[in-house]
Amino acid sequence: MRIRKLEIAGFKSFVDRTAIHFDEDVIGIVGPNGCGKSNIVDAIRWCMGEQSAKHLRGRAMSDVIFNGSETRGPHGMAEVTLTFDNSDQVAAQTLPIEYRDYAEIAVTRRLYRDGTSEYLINKTIVRLKDITDLFLGTGVGTKAYSIIEQGKIGLIVSARAEDRRMLIEEAAGITKYKARKKQAELKMEQTRQNLLRIGDIVSEIQRSLSSLKRQAAKAERYVAYRKELEDLMLHEASHKLLEIIALRKRDAFARAEFAEKVLAARTALAARDAELEVQRLAVHQQEEHADKLQNEAFAADNDVRTHQAELLRAKDKHRHLEERRAVATTEQQDLEKTIADLMVERKQLEEQLATVQADEQRESTEALDEHERLEDLRFSEKEADSEASRLRKLAADAAAKVAAAEATLTGYERRLSDMLVRRDKLEDELQRLVYDAENLEAKRTELAADVASVAERKQASIELRTRLEAEAKTLREQAVASDKKVETAKNELNQKRNRLRALEEVHARLEGVGAGTKSLLKTKDPSFAGLVADRIEAPPELLTAFAALLGERLQAIVVTNTERAATLLADLAAKKQGRAMLVAARPAYVAGASRQPLEDEDVVGPLFEKLRHSPEDEPLVRALVGDALVVRSTAAAVRLAPVANGATLVSLDGTVVRPDGTVSGGAGDAVAAGLLEQKREIRELHDVVANLSDQVTALLEAQQAERQQVAELTAAVDRARSEAHASEIAAVTAEKDLRRVDEQVIAAQKRRSTVERDLEEIIGNLENTGGEQGEAQDKLDEGKRSQEEVVGQLAGAEQLAAEWRERVLAQQSVVTERKVRLARVRERVTSVGSTVERLARSVDELSGRIKRLDNERTECAKGAGEAAALMMLSREGLDGAVSRAQKAHAALEEARRKLDEAKQILTAKDAELKDLRQDLADSTEKLRHHEMALARLDIEEKHLLDGVREKFRGLELHTVVGDYHKRSPIEAQHKTRMQELGELLDRMGPVNLDAMREFKEAEERYTYYAKQKEDLDNAVADLEKAIAQMNRESKRLFKTTFDGINTRFKTLFPRMFRGGAAELRLTNPEDMLETGIEILAQPPGKKLGNIELMSGGEKALTAVSLIFAIFQFKPSPFCVLDEVDAPLDEANVARYNEAIRSMTSQSQFILITHIKRTMQSVDVLYGVTMQEPGVSKLVSVRVNENAKSKETAPAAAVA
Repeated sequence: MRIRKLEIAGFKSFVDRTAIHFDEDVIGIVGPNGCGKSNIVDAIRWCMGEQSAKHLRGRAMSDVIFNGSETRGPHGMAEVTLTFDNSDQVAAQTLPIEYRDYAEIAVTRRLYRDGTSEYLINKTIVRLKDITDLFLGTGVGTKAYSIIEQGKIGLIVSARAEDRRMLIEEAAGITKYKARKKQAELKMEQTRQNLLRIGDIVSEIQRSLSSLKRQAAKAERYVAYRKELEDLMLHEASHKLLEIIALRKRDAFARAEFAEKVLAARTALAARDAELEVQRLAVHQQEEHADKLQNEAFAADNDVRTHQAELLRAKDKHRHLEERRAVATTEQQDLEKTIADLMVERKQLEEQLATVQADEQRESTEALDEHERLEDLRFSEKEADSEASRLRKLAADAAAKVAAAEATLTGYERRLSDMLVRRDKLEDELQRLVYDAENLEAKRTELAADVASVAERKQASIELRTRLEAEAKTLREQAVASDKKVETAKNELNQKRNRLRALEEVHARLEGVGAGTKSLLKTKDPSFAGLVADRIEAPPELLTAFAALLGERLQAIVVTNTERAATLLADLAAKKQGRAMLVAARPAYVAGASRQPLEDEDVVGPLFEKLRHSPEDEPLVRALVGDALVVRSTAAAVRLAPVANGATLVSLDGTVVRPDGTVSGGAGDAVAAGLLEQKREIRELHDVVANLSDQVTALLEAQQAERQQVAELTAAVDRARSEAHASEIAAVTAEKDLRRVDEQVIAAQKRRSTVERDLEEIIGNLENTGGEQGEAQDKLDEGKRSQEEVVGQLAGAEQLAAEWRERVLAQQSVVTERKVRLARVRERVTSVGSTVERLARSVDELSGRIKRLDNERTECAKGAGEAAALMMLSREGLDGAVSRAQKAHAALEEARRKLDEAKQILTAKDAELKDLRQDLADSTEKLRHHEMALARLDIEEKHLLDGVREKFRGLELHTVVGDYHKRSPIEAQHKTRMQELGELLDRMGPVNLDAMREFKEAEERYTYYAKQKEDLDNAVADLEKAIAQMNRESKRLFKTTFDGINTRFKTLFPRMFRGGAAELRLTNPEDMLETGIEILAQPPGKKLGNIELMSGGEKALTAVSLIFAIFQFKPSPFCVLDEVDAPLDEANVARYNEAIRSMTSQSQFILITHIKRTMQSVDVLYGVTMQEPGVSKLVSVRVNENAKSKETAPAAAVA
């Protein structure tokens, strides 16, 4: 597991994402002080699970997050990733099985500023325990020998022997056994606690079994009676149900018969009704067809009338032109004749001048009148011609409007067809959009469910984290309270122990005891058995009475050899060291108890019976106490003395009344009482100290358990935080997917709205176009009607104009005649010359008129030809229209005939339908009668079934009828038995019907918990065996590893120092699990002495020798040495580098150094700079093995 790459982001001074590749055997990291070199070591240690902010040179764990600089703001997260090479399959076997097959293992740790942290292995979120387990037994870890921090190399030498043991344990791989042993011990303690609880449960179950057994027997009798009663009741109810079923069957048969009739009638009615509807539809279709043919006939008739009108107009025009040509021809002939006449008249007028002069005035007046009439006629003719022209223009406009309406109608039809095609396409697209919307909605529903589920998991994780944090806080508070309780209990225990120790010292010094007694006791004669006060124990309430009775005898020394006692007293007297009292352990005379007990309410009882002593001291106690009786007061002692039968009376307040009549009382013997009180307090303090010791032990165990719970809860909080963070990520992902689907749904809805809007617009346009088409059709029909009306008006106007023209021509002839006559008369009157000239002018005028008439004749002939051609076309169109009209009228007559036939069939079917309805009504009434009978039976059955359900706890009667239908109907004796059973059940009173189940459950629980107890006993035994096995394996591994490292240390130390000697020793070889390790070192030229007296360089080189010895025995995959060579001189640095180079085949070395020689010995140098204040950057330098030349490479930092 060599380090392949280290990635840092936001960790301490490495604010930008920085990648350091460890591809060589020896890697050096250099840089000025304060540039952040040691932060790389902290990053490695932190990523591997370091939990102490102090070990990472901080006050709180949040200090590892980049806190900002002069130019940069603080980061919200620190992240470090260590990538290990796991290609060595042999070394991979030491890893957990789930990571053995990976070629690389990437361990990642993240910490957010809110305190949330994450641990990942190969980008999978794991627990801190998984990180710890990954490195157990590999020699790699936060506390292992693979990482030596700056300034800590000397601590290996100066550390406590017990702390130095950890290096050997890590090399031996014992740490994983210790972790497993700790887990096993915790599990065993939990198992024992469970065992105690299960024992309590088993005892409780045993106590309840007998009571439940009696209740179960009573419940069985109750159940038997009730079962018999229920059987009879169900028997009765079953036969009632069978009766109802029989009646229902009869009515159901009748109902079915009439239901079939009703159904048949309804079927026939439906069929006739359908036929009637079909016939009505046929009639409606025939009516529509007839209406259509009627419209076609009307249209054909209109077409005929149109062609007839056109033909009529052509004929009128032709006739009018022919008439005008004929009039012009006649006028021309008349004018030619008039000219001839004028030539004749000129001669006649010359002769008749005189005669005409008289008529001149008359002719002139008449000519003027005729001319005025001519002008009036011409004005009327002009108005008629204007009206005809206007009507002709209107007819042309009407024809143009009809043509435009027809074109518009054709356009609407084409537009309507296009819109129908567009509508079909939009409807198809809308169906597809609806289908897509349903799929998207289903997907959205699924994603919404996922979002809700993830949100629930997120909320549950947050709630769990909050709850665990609250529980952890509560436990910490409880732990603080427990600490206070432990401290209080310890203080109280110390106080009591101090008091006990003081009393025991006072007792040992024999304070209050006479000088003679002290002198004898100092001899420690073997015949001494202690003081009387030490061998007898009186209850607290009798201490005063006991002290008063014995007095100084309490200080007496109990001796086992009376002869020896006499010698000792003689010596005491000879030495004049005071007086002493001795008493035989087994006196020759022992007083007996009172023969006749003294019966009185003030008598407490014999004092001997109230005292506590060992069985062998009974003769001594009887000799000292005798038959003394304890009474409640001095007055009682004095009162009872005469009747005490020679017994000594002692009151509770210390008054003694002896048989010889002496009474002693008042203030008692303080020394004797003090001895007894002192002895009593010592005994009580022993009990109190024992109890307090047990309490302190229990409190310490509880404190340890609470601390373990706090640790477990802290780990659970970390896991909950990780789960909450993972849930938040999952929630963000799910919400993002949901938003994407929502956007798709919105886009689909927008498109659907657009399509629906277009479709509605097209449908509206279709409706509008249909309306506009109808309006166009109406306009076309109106235009045709207007055209026909205008054409009719034009014919009348042209006829009127022709009439006025004829009248004008006639009046013009009259006026001309009058003019001619007047002219002749005037010519005659004026003179022959004037007459001839005027006649010549008249002839000229008439000739011009003849010419104009000739032109008019030519124009009329041309117009007549055009009118004749138009008449021919109109006749052809009229013939076609007449033919179509005839066919339309024939089809219309046929359709009307078929319509009449369909209406006759409809009338006949309607009559049949009325008859069928009457039959249906009759059958329905009979069916309703039987249904009401069945409904009454259903109500009876429901009441019966509901009663059974109510009485028999939801029992369905139908399920048990089969058990009773073969029995005879219920009889009188059955009802009598039912009454007896009811009375029996009433007399039994309250019955615990759950007793049988409870008894069975209790038996099952007893069996279950007994088995659980047995399993727990076995589990405890198995755990004890496992712990013993782990202890044996740990001892073996420790011993083997210690010996191997010691051997290499003995060899390596002289090599590093160029002489001298050193070795490792165990502080307690008998206890391999707890023994510490001492270092004995003797540098060359010095005597073996205290290792603390060695110089800093010697300590560092000794520690390096030990570390390298460990590496030689159990190589770690990598080793990080932070300025370990700083205390060494140049020669030792050279040996230090040689030793490192000799171990590169087994381990990878990462050296942080300021020493130039060490820099020259590495394969790759990484320089740490701080070009930007507060921000560390890297540059790499590859060192050539031969020339040691340096080539700078770009920074391995990824911003």
